[in-house]
Amino acid sequence: MEKLKNLWDDKLWFKILVIVVILALSYWFGIIAILLGFILFIYAIVTVIRKYIFKKNTRFKVRYILLSFLALTIMGGYGYAQTHPEEMEQSRIIQQETKKAAETKKAEDAKKAAKAKKAEDAKKAAKARKAEDAKKAAKAKKAEDAKKAAKAKKAEDAKKAEDAKKAEAAKQAEAARQAEAAKQAEAAKQAEAARQAEAARQAEAAAPAQAAAQTEQNGNSSGYIRDANGRWHRSNGQFASKKEIAAAGLVW
Repeated sequence: MEKLKNLWDDKLWFKILVIVVILALSYWFGIIAILLGFILFIYAIVTVIRKYIFKKNTRFKVRYILLSFLALTIMGGYGYAQTHPEEMEQSRIIQQETKKAAETKKAEDAKKAAKAKKAEDAKKAAKARKAEDAKKAAKAKKAEDAKKAAKAKKAEDAKKAEDAKKAEAAKQAEAARQAEAAKQAEAAKQAEAARQAEAARQAEAAAPAQAAAQTEQNGNSSGYIRDANGRWHRSNGQFASKKEIAAAGLVW
C-alpha cells in the first residue's frame, strides 16, 4: 500500500494509468460509477462542513472531490447509455410514460381543480345571490314597514285632527250655545226691563188719570167739575180759579 502511495506521489504515468483505468471501469460499470459519484458528492459536502464550519483539516481538497464526482457521473452515465441501450430505451419509455402519466395526472388535477373552482365559484355566486336577495328582502320589508308606519302615522294624525276638529266644533257649539243662552238671557233681561219700564211708564201714564179721576171724584164731591181739557168749572158752569181749586183740595 505504501508502494502504491509512493508511485502516486512520484510517478505521473501511474496517475494517468489510474485515471484511465477508473474512467474505463466507470464506462463499463456505469451504475457503480454513478453511485460512487454521488458518494463523492456527499463526501465533498461533509468536507466543506468540516473545513469551513468546524475548522478541521481534511485529507482531500474539495475541488478534487467535486471533479471526481463529475467525472464518474458523466462517464458512468455515458457508458451505461452505450453499453445498455435496451435498458436506456426502456428507461426512456418509462420516463415518457411517467411524464405522460404525470401530465395526464396534472391535466386531470387541473380539470378537477377547475371543476372544484367552478363549483366553488357557483357556490359563492349562489351565496352572494342569496345574500343579495336577503338584503333586498330586508330592504323591501324595511320600506314596507316604513310605509305602514307612515300610513299608521297619517291615520293617527288624521284621527287626531278629526278629534281636534270635533273638539273645536264642540267647543264652538258650546260657545255658541253659551252665547245664545247669554243672548237669550240678555234678551229676556232686556224684555223684562222693557216690560218693567213699560209697566212703569203705563203706571206713570195712568197716575195722572187716576189722580184726575180721584180729583174729579173729589171735585164731584166738592161741586167742581173738570172738563176734557183739564179745566175746572164751578157747579154753575163758570171757570174756577186755581186758588179756588187749591182751597178745595183739588189738583189743577
